[in-house]
Amino acid sequence: MFGGKAAYLYGRMMMLLVEPTRTGRWQWHGVLICTHYAHQPAILEEFPQLAPHEILKKWLYIDSRHEEFEPTMERVADAMARDDPRFGIQPRPGKKREPPSRRKPTAARR
Repeated sequence: MFGGKAAYLYGRMMMLLVEPTRTGRWQWHGVLICTHYAHQPAILEEFPQLAPHEILKKWLYIDSRHEEFEPTMERVADAMARDDPRFGIQPRPGKKREPPSRRKPTAARR
């Protein structure tokens, strides 16, 4: 997703670790914190190093080059580990796929 790796905890997507994509489409290098707009003011009050992402405004972001990156992410991770309800979003249900053994053969697989 957006050239990054999602981290899940308690059934919610909590954060997305991002780095620039090979195609150059996304140039982000840091962490997107998954949350809802309603929780942003409280999170920003406690973690002023975070900011709404410039494109994905519903999520918060911290660049990995920020001078307070590591201590901020340690505190954010601690809050997530305590199951702080301000953090995380429920993932959308994905399409259910049949196991490969039950799929109908295609012309390319025959």
